[in-house]
Amino acid sequence: MLRAFPATPRVPLRACLVSLLLVAGCSREPHAPADSAPPGTTAINVPAADLSATFEQDSGPIRIRLAAKEAPRLTMGFILLAEAGYFNGRAWSDFSPVVRQTGDSSPIYTLPREFSPRLLFDEGGRLCASNTTEDSSARAKPNRIFLTVKPQDRWNLVYSVFGVVTEGLDTARNLRDGEIIRAVRIEGDTAPLRARFAREIPEWTAAIRAAVSSR
Repeated sequence: MLRAFPATPRVPLRACLVSLLLVAGCSREPHAPADSAPPGTTAINVPAADLSATFEQDSGPIRIRLAAKEAPRLTMGFILLAEAGYFNGRAWSDFSPVVRQTGDSSPIYTLPREFSPRLLFDEGGRLCASNTTEDSSARAKPNRIFLTVKPQDRWNLVYSVFGVVTEGLDTARNLRDGEIIRAVRIEGDTAPLRARFAREIPEWTAAIRAAVSSR
């Protein structure tokens, strides 16, 4: 727990979180590989790309800017899932005042969590991945995702945000529990991410295909 001492100026909470996120995303031993990062997290090391995803359902579309720079692995994993039709026909469920969720609870595969000071829970409209556990060993489950519809600051440095709603936040707020996702459409140039994760993509794709074929 951080303690405030009498002679120390007060620092805004957001500034503290930004500092912690930068440490989590950037700290590494000297001469370590570019991808090294603390256990359960990953460093930011991919050029920005203009990528978006649109969830289509009867109540209307929800458009999301994908965080290819801030959360590259989760973004690539989500794109592969969407392209394979993994979310098609699935329901938005497990509603709470804060979230709308979809996908399977059992992970197809897991990825390191990714954090960025640019992607906090200070506003609603965050696309996030669920975690495998509730402790510091947690990893992200790319096939179990949720949308936030209101702020939830206590989730900073807990859940990974890999997208921001740009259109349709009211649609997300008004989704019906059990409403079916008709399709998820990806737009933009995915080539930089595919090149960056060329070694990992065959393994991820095989796991996704197995999950889709078993439905």
